[in-house]
Amino acid sequence: MILFWIIILAASLFGLIKSADYFTAYSEKIGLVLGMSSFIVGATIVAIGTSLPELVSSLFALSAGTTEFVADNIVGSNIANALLILGIAGVVAKRGLKLTTSLIDVDLPFFFMSMAVFGFFALDKTISLVEGIALLIFFVVFVIYNVKSEPAANDQDEMADFENRHTKNPGGKQILKYVGIIVVSVAVLSVSAKYLIDSILTLSELLKISSSTLTITVVAFGTSLPEILTSIAAVRRGNHGMAVGNVLGSNTFNLLLIGGLPAVITPLAIDTTTYAIGLPFLVIATFVAIFVMFDNRIRRWEGVAMLFFYLVFIGKIVGIM
Repeated sequence: MILFWIIILAASLFGLIKSADYFTAYSEKIGLVLGMSSFIVGATIVAIGTSLPELVSSLFALSAGTTEFVADNIVGSNIANALLILGIAGVVAKRGLKLTTSLIDVDLPFFFMSMAVFGFFALDKTISLVEGIALLIFFVVFVIYNVKSEPAANDQDEMADFENRHTKNPGGKQILKYVGIIVVSVAVLSVSAKYLIDSILTLSELLKISSSTLTITVVAFGTSLPEILTSIAAVRRGNHGMAVGNVLGSNTFNLLLIGGLPAVITPLAIDTTTYAIGLPFLVIATFVAIFVMFDNRIRRWEGVAMLFFYLVFIGKIVGIM
């Protein structure tokens, strides 16, 4: 029985990741066909697409009555993004990750402020309706600011590379195909999210461990896989700014959109373990990421240190440290 539900959990995570990947890829194509610039497509559609697994699974968790799942997933995913993904990207990059001016001027401040606002709202172990609305307002400000921000000169090559890889002139049948794939991907995403929540709740009972522990570790890691793969691929192409921007944008989206939208539907409770260990580590992970990026570069040894911090976090959550 336990093995069966572990397989369901793994299959659900795989379905979430692949369907979100297809949704993002074909939404990009339609966005470019409709005349959206590659910069705006990257700043909105790609960022939202990589956060879809967390968003859809969180909404299904609300219907199952497990509101703690939302904060567990947000905190776990953001710690994985800030320490694990940036750490891996820093190690993979031969001479370290080089950061662009737009990341330091726009993405990094929002990355910090979103963590600070969410952390402040979570101090009473609840994200209320009013706080959810405030997070969504901050999210809208972030999107508008991103869309209106022109990419810096040293970002133009990365934007051109993105557009060259995605821009084509499809006919009507091709566009209908894109729409069909998006519809199917949303359906698969929904089914995967439902079984993900079911498997977590069942496994927590069978294994006698809290659902929050499973969510903040296994699920958070699984839903962060799109960002891991995207960032590694970007580093290998030499697009360091895209690799880091993907992490910063995804973390900001997680805290503001995924923290805000479910809270508008119903107040979100925060589990004791997440409150005592997860939130402090979220603050630590944010400051570590900011510290290593302060000189516009993430060196290989800094990437290794970030991976070590992530292992410490996992050890604390599962109780072996």
